[in-house]
Amino acid sequence: MAIATTDLVSDPYIELFEIPEARKIRGESFPLGIKVKDGAPFKGLTDAVAHREALADKGTFNTLLRLHGAILFRGLPIKTAEDLSSFTKAFKYPQPHQEVGLSGKRTTVGDNVKTANEEPPNIKFYYHNEYGRSAHFPGILFFYSQQVPEQGGQTPLLSTIELYDKLLEETPEFVADLIEKGITGRQYYPSKEDLESKTIGWNWQDSYGFDILPKDSFETKRSKVEHVLKTRLQADAEWQENGALHVVQRLPAFRRVASTNQVVPFNGLGGVYGRQRDKGALDPPYKGTDGNYHFPTTYGDGSSIPRKYLERLLEISDEIGFLVPWVEGDVALVDNYTVQHARSPWVGNRSLLVSLWEGNEEFVPV
Repeated sequence: MAIATTDLVSDPYIELFEIPEARKIRGESFPLGIKVKDGAPFKGLTDAVAHREALADKGTFNTLLRLHGAILFRGLPIKTAEDLSSFTKAFKYPQPHQEVGLSGKRTTVGDNVKTANEEPPNIKFYYHNEYGRSAHFPGILFFYSQQVPEQGGQTPLLSTIELYDKLLEETPEFVADLIEKGITGRQYYPSKEDLESKTIGWNWQDSYGFDILPKDSFETKRSKVEHVLKTRLQADAEWQENGALHVVQRLPAFRRVASTNQVVPFNGLGGVYGRQRDKGALDPPYKGTDGNYHFPTTYGDGSSIPRKYLERLLEISDEIGFLVPWVEGDVALVDNYTVQHARSPWVGNRSLLVSLWEGNEEFVPV
């Protein structure tokens, strides 16, 4: 038993609990369950935050997250976005993550808290690392279950340590190609003036135009966006005749976690392909039934990734994924470096809030 886990055995407020159907990955539970002890509740949020700060100072959660990838907290006195914001700060991560290149619908509801993607509840999201298609990504994710729907709505989690082992076992040639060639992704952003931006829900001005001023010419706006892409994302801009922008990102598909030397897939490969397939956009011009363009991810040399590998990637991910059994008030702490997440459709009212942070890990080349 790890020292950090042993410390919790004698804690007067919290204890470990078994999460039904949690996976065992290299001998460790995924995710780890921690709940407030029966009969020993915190007096309020202030006490809970102080308790977390003390454990954070000891490095407890950094150690547990490195071992387990994700932690599910249950029974905490968290009711609002403001409560969640205070709770996340108790972990003392370096700073909140600033999103660059948002391509989803979110609403800021607190200091460092936003809604999860606001697309309709029937839409399935496939496994991906948060901003795994980008060179600028958060290290830590907090998910807060504010309201549980009548049916479905679980947040699927996937250990990329287990995914790496499975892919290497079943498709070693696929892993070798991805490591050798890397991947190239292309995302479509219409202009804000284009009616298409309202259908899709985002545009290049809002996603990348942090420095744009009302007086700027069109050429200046483009130049400022290109600067953000180069300096923040190491990405290229391809401007289209209709004023839209293609953001081209060339990235490694696998990374090595510096603290553990573990190789993991870190990308949005499955998420991109799954959505592309669902929207009927597998063939040129890659425009889906939702009116959006879903460009394929290719190998870094521009060659196509065989669909048989992408299909098997989705199958393996579903086979080894874990559905978080949300209870109202639950908080999941997720290491974005070694865990991918997805979204299950649901029926009824659901409120899931997120908070993104810079973490203490880093990647090094494979």
